[in-house]
Amino acid sequence: MDAAGLDFQAIFRLLCTGSAPSLSSEELSSRISSCVDQTANTPAPSVSHTDVMCLCLTLIEAIINRLTAQSLPQDVTIFYEDVKRRLFEEMNLMAKLVSLLNCHDQLVSHLSAKCISVYVISDISINGGSSSIWRHRCAEVFQKPAASSELDSCLWSLTAVIKGVLRGEMCQRKRDDLRKLLSGLDASITHLHTNLLTQDTQDPHKRELMNLSKTMCEFFDLLEVLSAARLRYGVCSSVQRVIFVQSRALLCVMRADVEYFVKKRALLLLKKSLLRRAGDDWALGEAQSASREDRSLTEDMLSMADFVLQEVNAGWLKEVPVKAQASFFGGNCDARLAGTQKDDVMLRAVSLILLKSLEIKIQRLHWKGSQRDIDIRQYLTELMSFLQCHGTLMSADAHICSWVSAVFAEQDDDMIESSKTLIGLYLYQKSLSSSDSRVCVWGCNPHCHFILLLRSLSFDPTVLLDFLISSETCFLEYCVHYLKLLREDWTGLSGNEVSVPRLVDYGSSDESDEGDEHVSGKTDVHSGRTDAEASFCPSVMALEQVQTEYASESLLDKVFVCLMDLRTTVTRLHNRGLFPYNPTSLLKLLNSVEPQRNRIS
Repeated sequence: MDAAGLDFQAIFRLLCTGSAPSLSSEELSSRISSCVDQTANTPAPSVSHTDVMCLCLTLIEAIINRLTAQSLPQDVTIFYEDVKRRLFEEMNLMAKLVSLLNCHDQLVSHLSAKCISVYVISDISINGGSSSIWRHRCAEVFQKPAASSELDSCLWSLTAVIKGVLRGEMCQRKRDDLRKLLSGLDASITHLHTNLLTQDTQDPHKRELMNLSKTMCEFFDLLEVLSAARLRYGVCSSVQRVIFVQSRALLCVMRADVEYFVKKRALLLLKKSLLRRAGDDWALGEAQSASREDRSLTEDMLSMADFVLQEVNAGWLKEVPVKAQASFFGGNCDARLAGTQKDDVMLRAVSLILLKSLEIKIQRLHWKGSQRDIDIRQYLTELMSFLQCHGTLMSADAHICSWVSAVFAEQDDDMIESSKTLIGLYLYQKSLSSSDSRVCVWGCNPHCHFILLLRSLSFDPTVLLDFLISSETCFLEYCVHYLKLLREDWTGLSGNEVSVPRLVDYGSSDESDEGDEHVSGKTDVHSGRTDAEASFCPSVMALEQVQTEYASESLLDKVFVCLMDLRTTVTRLHNRGLFPYNPTSLLKLLNSVEPQRNRIS
């Protein structure tokens, strides 16, 4: 490394310790600017110079970050503020950094994008403005027909800037700043969406897409932050609506000639959009707070749901790839698990995309008073076939309703969300038919889902209490929905129509063995089923027809005791003022459990 590199390294170390170098701010600014100039004007810089340039860019980013964080002593802050002012106001550093976005060295290009992003975020938070040079360059690059590393860097920098604004502290300023930022980029991003997705994913032979994997993932990241800005702060530009009203392009990625991880990223974007979770991993603010201001959001969500249901009807599920082995950090997996693993992330995404689309659709039918009904069973049967095809329902003894636990076992928020959604779908389908005796055939019995959930938690009320207190899942909403259902439909849990001998206490081997013997003696009941129904749930006859009073009583008792213990704990905490919210409505529902238990007994 040459002397310049050693100088930048020494200055960086001083900055990390909160100290300033011995040279003047003017001299440091001049050295940084000269280094950037040399790289921008050299078609093929040497390896040693590239290393120095990376150090220089890292130093620029660190200076801006430390100033933004206000973590330096006053005299050191004054020194570096002067360095920053000279670089960006007198030496036109932003234009030089923008030119480096097109650097053939991808590391230099990316580090330049990071420097641009942290400066723009800082400028927006202080002055409410953003660099016109950078925005104009992004708009130009987005309009180009060909992908490039410059496009990737522009996408990354814009995504980082929007994330930075969303993480800021001033709520009202966020709306204004985001609207101002997107006003000059709206048309170019819409053009990029059309160029990158709408045409190519629906006509996969038009252009070789395998080379666009990185670009498409960067673009999906941008679409997510745009969606987060809309859901949280009501910022709605035309490109933010395109995400929803042209969402068929994301669905068509499944049949495009792109790598598996690109298809996975597209599905996760669809899932987050339908669940209104865009930006959950990094943004601040509640998604619901902005939805009331965005009058077009309901219509746009319905458009996305309609596209999903149309594609499922056209056989889309058959085109969704699912790796036979689960994904692991580092790309390694245990060879001994071959054939027993699958990519649950894809299975969860597909399942929730379909469930939420159905929920949105039936809510719309209810609001509009439409006379056109939708057959929930048809779609869930398709979903069950998809899951069975990918090995989720492998056991011959598996209860078909156990698909929720099988698919979502490792993701509590998704499992509770799916269970809550399935209650709505169950009630809608039940309203269309007076009989729900075959509800388990298409895996939509909310009583089975609830029992399976409790069993997975060993009927421990303290775990339910944790769920109620935590904001990481929608368990409170799910619990209220289910208890309301239970209040109106106790026979669904306790009657013979939905007997569940396969869901008895597996902690007792005697009960399990006895249950198996009882099931094996009743196989003739199954003869009235169609082949299709039998293939979906090999133990249907055990679930709906077998008289298993000894098992049901044990199971029901565990359910009742768990709910009553939960009521006791919540009441005690509430009386002491230790419960984080008012649980009066919840307690009213829980209080109805014990009388029903006594009545059944």
